[in-house]
Amino acid sequence: QFNEYLDGLVRDINYSIENDLPDIIGIEAVNHFKASFENEGFTDQELKRWQEVKRRKNKTRGADALRKILTGKTGALADSIEYDKTPGKVVISANPLNRGANENYARIHNEGGVINHPGGTAYFINKDKLAVFVSNEKASGKSLPRTKPHPITIPKRQFIGNSKVLNQKIVDKIKRYLKEKLKL
Repeated sequence: QFNEYLDGLVRDINYSIENDLPDIIGIEAVNHFKASFENEGFTDQELKRWQEVKRRKNKTRGADALRKILTGKTGALADSIEYDKTPGKVVISANPLNRGANENYARIHNEGGVINHPGGTAYFINKDKLAVFVSNEKASGKSLPRTKPHPITIPKRQFIGNSKVLNQKIVDKIKRYLKEKLKL
């Protein structure tokens, strides 16, 4: 009878390792990485805040002046963070289907780097002598100057990566789960 109990316990633990634990890990990681957007920084051992954005430094008015860094108008980058599980592995990714952006969108923001802008963006100079960029739709029919091709340096604003805080959260969740599962 004790052997039957142990066999059942082993089956339950194996099932949990294959099915429940990857979900616990994946959900905890996705939540941790999405919090980077709310915190405007990445937490490894402690929160490392992102470099401030020009739109907030330049005293922009309206929603743009208040909007959090890397959230855009839709929050699509943060919303794109997801996990995928395969036997023995959980993979976390951002923008895995490259929705609404080129293939490097998530990576360039997470790691920083230089992109080559093709130019052609309409703009005008405002009363504060700052360039104001205009969508092609709004610029249509107007004789506004256009930018030339140029490199743009994107600062590193890490939101996904190794995190000691996340690892500890995962360990704590798994301990609680197994304690409940084993009724300890």
